[in-house]
Amino acid sequence: MMNKYTVAFLFSLSSLLFLPSFLHAAPVKSEASQVKTVKVNINTAHLEELILLPGIGAKKAQSIIEYRTKNGKFKSLNELTEVKGIGSKMLQKLEGRIKLN
Repeated sequence: MMNKYTVAFLFSLSSLLFLPSFLHAAPVKSEASQVKTVKVNINTAHLEELILLPGIGAKKAQSIIEYRTKNGKFKSLNELTEVKGIGSKMLQKLEGRIKLN
């Protein structure tokens, strides 16, 4: 047998399931989505910083460092495609996440 509290609870629970669509809240941006993306300077970044970039693992990060050690600072972002394993598609993924200085 249900008492009045059980009935009230069930009623309130069922009413939550059938809220009108206008009462549903719009998605709220999380704090993480509002944080500005930090750009990595490919001319000065250490291995640990470079591997934080999408698609860049330890091997590619080391190749970037070796390339700039041998050839000097990158003069353009497109020059990054001269590094083994980095092509135009990878450069597109990195767009907005890397800088020269």
